[in-house]
Amino acid sequence: MNERIARIRARALRSYGVHDPERDALRKESLTQTEGEPAVIREAKAWAHYRRNQTLVILEDELIVGGHIGIAYDPEKNVVPEIFGRQGFKCFWNVSDEVQKFFNEGMLSGAGNHTTMDYATIFEIGFEGLIHRIRNRAARLQQDEEDLLEKRDFLAALEIMAEGYIALCNRYADYAAELAAETIDETRRGELETISRNCRRVPAKPPTTFWEACQAAWFCFFFLADAPGRVDQYLYPFYRSDLEKGLITPDFARELLSCLWVKYFELAGARGAVSAFHHLTLGGVHADGSDASNDVTLLCLDVTEDLRLNRPQIGVRWNRNMPREVLRRAVRVLRTHCGNPDFCNDEQIVPALVRTGIRIEDARDFSLSGCHEVIVTGKAQMGSVEGFINLPKVLRLMLGLEPNLGPGADLAAITDEEMLWAAFEQAMDTVAERAHQASLARDIAAAKEPGGNLHASLVVNDCIENVRGYTQGGARYNHCNWDVVGIANVTDSLATIRSLVFENRELTLQQLADIVGDNWQGHEALRQRVLNRCPHFGNDDEAVDGIAVRIIKTMSDIMKRRKPFRGGEYILGTLAGGENMHVEFGRMTGATPDGRLSGNTFADSIGPVHGRDRRGVTAMLNSVAKLPHALLPTAVSLNIKLNPELIADERGVNNVAALIEGHFLAGGQQCQFNMVTREMLEDARENPEKYTGLMVRVAGYSAPFTSLWADLQEEIIARTEHTC
Repeated sequence: MNERIARIRARALRSYGVHDPERDALRKESLTQTEGEPAVIREAKAWAHYRRNQTLVILEDELIVGGHIGIAYDPEKNVVPEIFGRQGFKCFWNVSDEVQKFFNEGMLSGAGNHTTMDYATIFEIGFEGLIHRIRNRAARLQQDEEDLLEKRDFLAALEIMAEGYIALCNRYADYAAELAAETIDETRRGELETISRNCRRVPAKPPTTFWEACQAAWFCFFFLADAPGRVDQYLYPFYRSDLEKGLITPDFARELLSCLWVKYFELAGARGAVSAFHHLTLGGVHADGSDASNDVTLLCLDVTEDLRLNRPQIGVRWNRNMPREVLRRAVRVLRTHCGNPDFCNDEQIVPALVRTGIRIEDARDFSLSGCHEVIVTGKAQMGSVEGFINLPKVLRLMLGLEPNLGPGADLAAITDEEMLWAAFEQAMDTVAERAHQASLARDIAAAKEPGGNLHASLVVNDCIENVRGYTQGGARYNHCNWDVVGIANVTDSLATIRSLVFENRELTLQQLADIVGDNWQGHEALRQRVLNRCPHFGNDDEAVDGIAVRIIKTMSDIMKRRKPFRGGEYILGTLAGGENMHVEFGRMTGATPDGRLSGNTFADSIGPVHGRDRRGVTAMLNSVAKLPHALLPTAVSLNIKLNPELIADERGVNNVAALIEGHFLAGGQQCQFNMVTREMLEDARENPEKYTGLMVRVAGYSAPFTSLWADLQEEIIARTEHTC
């Protein structure tokens, strides 16, 4: 890390978001000038007016520029990070009282949406090329086609947006030139002059140099600030070209990338602890299926290791042809305790996407967003979690333990395991219908937004060609994702019922339900036997693992009986998300047959319940690899807690790389690591001032351990620590 990067990193660690007063004032000013015009035009003009008049910000030492006055800096100290607040369970969409009840009781919860723009196209044709596309499509509108005026207004609004953003970038070019003229230092003056030229060109036109490409990457992200996409892919051609021409060195490329990384970080500010924003993707494959990792992949990993920031969140896409050194390089970054990177398996995700009707060349271009939501880059409205489903509470509903939500099944009539499954499936179907109704309400409301999210509509295929907004079904792919939380808890619960009720016949199903309903009071000996003697998911036990497989298959089938508002299909995920739903759902849920007490957390990911995997990391990974990942094309995470001594030397790095590769070859889809010990975490809890830089993987994201709620800290401490 050179002196420049050290300075801007230190500044970024003092950053925090504040309300931008200009945005509201300039928006209001524009709206007063456009009364009587179509709503979509007014929205576009209001946004463009803000961009044409907002205060410009170019900070000292910056090589990549662009920002707003909604970011402030503490002059004296680093900002204390904060994760999201506690989850509220009210549904804010226009739903029936019955659906609202399922939210109020913690059976369902809403979630955030994520978008990845079409970086590759903008790098190829620029925003001016998008304007050309808009005008071409407008010229092809037929006079007799339905909603002609609305379509014209939609396309006109997109053009206003594009022109407004080009104007902003040109303003940055002018501002940098002004600063250059006032600057005495020759080196800085030369940098500002180059910055001015860069901003004059991108993103209006395609970049021609690596520095321009990095500036274009930032301007594109700043336009739609969510996921940076496959950065190593769209930057590599410019790096290779500049290197061949002698215009750049690897060290200067690292410096530019470091500036870009810091820009990603400080947009949300150091106060934003959760890394579920700005998930950046490295590696993967080309459209023909060949390995896509390159020299920029390695440079990006260098920068991630050097900066030790939790944002951007780095996701590494693996395939069997990835050079082993790339994987080893990524594993070495884990030593920094920055929570990066996470790893995912192209050989599971790509076929799973294709199974849902996505073209294989598009599927191979997926990138990551949010916590670990898979999205077809720049072509989809599907990188979102529509919401979460509390699977253990579904089981309690079936057992008659959720009277506010329904009467439950006739337990006395259930005499074998297949009858139990039939009753559980009926409960899942009941909840799935409520989730579907919530999705319809949410998506109908989003579609009514003028232009159906104009930002995304401009930069996601095929909204321009379809003349339809992003939230209105205009994108090429429109699947809808719900995440089920607590799969391992339900798996262990059903294994317990199998053992106690159907195999050993120690209890009737009603008796077990009564014990669970009383929070195991007076039955501690039985609870301990369930915890320690009954079989559990995560131990490479075919019988138990088969239950988890059946749960996922059944829930996937149930969801696919319904059709989302925008088209596509319902797809299933298993994330607990940045909303920490394994904790939040847990505190809203009574006891469960797996021995869990009322209010306790659920399993944090697709892996086992904490402490129940007792046969080592390989057995745990074998259990996870057996799951039907073909039915989980998005939003899957697996948290693994390893002793950091395992990667203290190159032999350990090779072993962990082999562990990842072996899991993926066996059929696993994703994994992410906490390289910490229980002792380290307990000391951090007692002495937080000593561990301000300690990042941990929580659900699908990383955050400073000291920023977490007390119960979330306890949950991470309780996770099984493996030593390979």
